[in-house]
Amino acid sequence: MTTLLGSKRWIAAVMAAGALTAVSGCTASGSDDGGTAATSAGTASASSTPSAAPTTAPSTAPSAAPGPTGTASATPSASAAPGGAASPSASASPSASVPTAGGPCTAAQLTGAVEDQLGGGAAGSVYRTLVLTNASGHECTVQGYPGVSYVDAAGTQIGAPAERDGTAAAAVTLAPGASASTTLQQTTAENYGADCGITQAAGVRVYPPGATDSLVLPQDIAACSAGSIVLMRVGTLQPVS
Repeated sequence: MTTLLGSKRWIAAVMAAGALTAVSGCTASGSDDGGTAATSAGTASASSTPSAAPTTAPSTAPSAAPGPTGTASATPSASAAPGGAASPSASASPSASVPTAGGPCTAAQLTGAVEDQLGGGAAGSVYRTLVLTNASGHECTVQGYPGVSYVDAAGTQIGAPAERDGTAAAAVTLAPGASASTTLQQTTAENYGADCGITQAAGVRVYPPGATDSLVLPQDIAACSAGSIVLMRVGTLQPVS
C-alpha cells in the first residue's frame, strides 16, 4: 500500500515537472518570438527611415544667368556712322564745280580781272570793274552776285567778304570768249584807323555765282583783318557789249 502511494507520488512529481518544463518552454518561446518580432519591426522601421539627410541641398538657382541669343552692339559700326573716326571728313576747301555745256560757269572755265574805272574815285572809296571771261570752248551761264574777298599771298582770306548792292539779277549766257562784268566798290582801309588791323592783300578771290571753285585775281591793296569791317561792295554780273 505504501509502495503504491509512493509510486503515485513519483508519477505526480514527474508530471508536475513535465508541466513546468512545458510552461517554461512556452514562455521562452513567446519571449523569443516577441523579441524576434520586435527586432524585425525595429529593422523594418530602420529600413523605412533614410539613413542620412543629403549633406548638401540641391541648388535651385542656375549657376549663371543665360545670355541673349543674339548680341547687339551698342556702338555703331565705323562704316555706318557718318561721323567718328571712320566717318568721311569734310573738306576745308570747296570742291571744284563740274562744268556742263550751257550750264552755270565754273571758275575753271573763266578768267578775270579787276580794272580801274576812269573817274571812279569817290570820298574814301574807289569804284572798279570786275570782269569775268569765258575761256572754255563751251557756252556757260552766270546769274547773280559773285563772291569776292581779299586774300594774302598764301590765298588765305583777309577780313570780311564783299556785301551785295541789291541790284536785280538776270541770267547772262557767255559764248566762248564773251565776258560779263559788275561794279566793285572798294573802300580805303586807312579810313578805319587802329580798328582796321591793316593787312596787305595780294589779290581778290572770286567765286562765280553758284560755283564752289574760285579764281584769284592779283591786286596789291591794303585790307582790314577785322571781320567786322566790310571794305567791298559788289553788284550782279551784266553782259559786256
